[in-house]
Amino acid sequence: MKAAVFHGPRDVRFEDIAKPDLEDGDILLRVKACGICGSDLHTYRHGMFLQLGNPIESGRILGHEFSGEVAEISGDVQGIKVGDRVVTIGMGGNAEYIRIPKEMTAMLLPFDESISFIEAATTEPLATSLHGANLGDAKDGETHVIIGAGIIGLGILQCIKARSSAKVTVVDLSDKRLTKATELGADVVINAGRTNLVEELLGTVEVSEENILNEVPGTVDTIYDCAGMGKNFKGPSVLQQAIQIVRENGKVVVVAVFEQDVSIDYNVIVRKGIQVLGSWAWTMEEFVESSQLIVSGRIDRKPLVSHTFPLEKASDAYETQLLAEEAIKVVFTP
Repeated sequence: MKAAVFHGPRDVRFEDIAKPDLEDGDILLRVKACGICGSDLHTYRHGMFLQLGNPIESGRILGHEFSGEVAEISGDVQGIKVGDRVVTIGMGGNAEYIRIPKEMTAMLLPFDESISFIEAATTEPLATSLHGANLGDAKDGETHVIIGAGIIGLGILQCIKARSSAKVTVVDLSDKRLTKATELGADVVINAGRTNLVEELLGTVEVSEENILNEVPGTVDTIYDCAGMGKNFKGPSVLQQAIQIVRENGKVVVVAVFEQDVSIDYNVIVRKGIQVLGSWAWTMEEFVESSQLIVSGRIDRKPLVSHTFPLEKASDAYETQLLAEEAIKVVFTP
């Protein structure tokens, strides 16, 4: 079968490998669409998070955001038949076929032809966004700020706007992504490359003499760090800026992962009573809800898919996903 195989940093190759063998109760899924995740990019650039890839003899197959068609069923599996269109979870989606072990078949979620395979493949990243949005728990009238307008940050925007009237500001370095944020309902967008984010969001709030740390209290209820810290980034981290901007007793939801250690002033967290919440992946309930949000049409994922590639163009696909000014979500269509 066709596959995109990761061999090392900046080295993904199109190869022909053996189709997975099935055991009793397993399902063979023909992958119809698989997105390139941010964690895949960390692996592609720096060899991080190798455990998220499916090891094979020649390397690893990345990809965990996929949808497909049931191609083969081994034994008796209730509720599923050959030809069903499904979205599910697993590793190794950058391939023509993927084995779904019997322990995971209960997590197959069917969808009909009103939803494309490409849309369905964005369920997993939407679930990650939904988990972050649930931690932020936006209420009507609140002010929320999303820093990083990749598919996760834009997904958080979609989740907030689908469930509240909170005001949302989206921050990024890419005008393309900020334009997309505006299209998706962002109230304000800020290009952090041209604007001092801390000064812009603190506005005219003044420091009081009573504040023993000489810190501005901030006015933002919740900030989502969807940017993290790249290995080669210089300057104050998004996390440090977030704790400066957020209000007293506000929340900072950290969704992104970090390629280098960051320095933050913990005294600001203590003085302002900030909740710093780590947001990793999702619950199965959130995965199901994300699928329902897409199927119901409450959230439209089509505008977020900027590029599609066949597996034969694996290297080009990964290099394109690295280009924030050009790409939002790159999806393989095996």
